[in-house]
Amino acid sequence: MEVTIRNRPDYATVHLVLDTGEQVVTEPGVMMGMDPALKLESSLKGGLMAAAKRALVGESLVLTTWTATGDGQRLDLAPGPPGDVVGIELDGGSIVLQKGAFLAATTGISLDVKWAGAKGFLSGESLLMIRATGVGQLFACSYGAIEQVDVNGSYEVDTTHVVAFDEGLTWDVVRVGGLKSTLLSQEGLVVRFGGQGRVWFQTRSAPNLASFLHPFRPVQPRRS
Repeated sequence: MEVTIRNRPDYATVHLVLDTGEQVVTEPGVMMGMDPALKLESSLKGGLMAAAKRALVGESLVLTTWTATGDGQRLDLAPGPPGDVVGIELDGGSIVLQKGAFLAATTGISLDVKWAGAKGFLSGESLLMIRATGVGQLFACSYGAIEQVDVNGSYEVDTTHVVAFDEGLTWDVVRVGGLKSTLLSQEGLVVRFGGQGRVWFQTRSAPNLASFLHPFRPVQPRRS
């Protein structure tokens, strides 16, 4: 399978060229263009229980599997939000993705749901996250560009900017400085990662965009 990620980092797309029998699994609705000879099958990947878990984390119940019926068949993918796409190689390990970050993966990778517990609640993000495990390549998408940090010790990322991280890293949600510093700096909660592994984060935050736009929203006049 040939893989090219184009139009980075603002409006990234994934260009795939598949040979006979090669497969890729995607979120529904992300196909931008395709060879008409590609075989398409939509299913509850992993069964009803796995699909229900994905729905709880904000992902789609149904995943789409694309299979090449001949050599050199092209498939172009585009995520919903404006932003970046990164290809992540897995060699039997696992990574954890925030909701909405999964775009596509080769069929050697399985998806499951990871319980974030109180840490997810405190961060203001989802209580559940996606775990990707296996051998192959996974494509994660973001709002804004994607940066990778190779953690060797500790590193902190704003909770709204986390895209994915190696499952072997420890992590916790902490406040930036004291309460006074938090109020004055307008910085809030961060995820503190520890150990050795990779972290991917996005350069823009949807909640921050919403806060920026809030003063410009139309206001209905009060009726007397």
